[in-house]
Amino acid sequence: MKLVFNLMLVTSVFVSTNLVAEESTKSNIGPITGGGEPLTQEELDKSIGRFGEVEKIPEDFQFNEAEVKLWLSDHLANIEEPLSLYYEFVKSGSLEEGFSDSVYLKILELNEDGTKNAALEFFTADRKQAVTPDNVTNIVGNPALGIFMQGDVYEMGRLTQGHWRYFHKKLKVSLREDAVIEPTTFTFKGKEYKGEKVFFSPYLDDPRRRDFEKYADKYYELIFSDEIPGSLYQITTIIPDKSEEANKEPLIMETLTLMDVK
Repeated sequence: MKLVFNLMLVTSVFVSTNLVAEESTKSNIGPITGGGEPLTQEELDKSIGRFGEVEKIPEDFQFNEAEVKLWLSDHLANIEEPLSLYYEFVKSGSLEEGFSDSVYLKILELNEDGTKNAALEFFTADRKQAVTPDNVTNIVGNPALGIFMQGDVYEMGRLTQGHWRYFHKKLKVSLREDAVIEPTTFTFKGKEYKGEKVFFSPYLDDPRRRDFEKYADKYYELIFSDEIPGSLYQITTIIPDKSEEANKEPLIMETLTLMDVK
């Protein structure tokens, strides 16, 4: 059975039509953002199992609860027949023009080993992104989650003129060391469900946050529930506006929310 690590190998899908971060992007965050310095053994150990950086996992390695929730759980286990999940993506905020678009995850086949074959349409028209077969074939995790999170680090690279790999690493470390999981309830199609919320802020204590102070208070909330198909109900990321104006909206807020199952 394929692990959810396959989700994290997506490198060509972005969450915004404006994303332009590439390997050659110059960074104002310093040399570690370009990946030029070798990782220490401690850094390698911390990166195991996240975003597919390390292929071989030691037998005694222990993943924490947040990592299991995002990358190792069988999100699709509660799907027992072909169906379609419709998510709505909304970007808003005062920093730049927002937009809304749709994400369709279609479960096509249920395989004998418990995996699923699917099709994923991430955005429409000019924003529509290509999805490789590896990300939707023999899967157990919800591929919409992996694509959203990979796109998020590219977006941070674009906003800060930094290198996306820096934010990639910080997000992974924060998920392992700082993430909080708490019970929550939410309403889907008029019915209340119980679930779990994963919350973390990757850049709060970043020693280099002065280089991107405007965006350093960004935080992430993800809601999962075994009671809904695909397990993923919502992803929310918020970059607060730290100016002194009253009743200000966030600089940027992005949400991906399950709207319908058919």
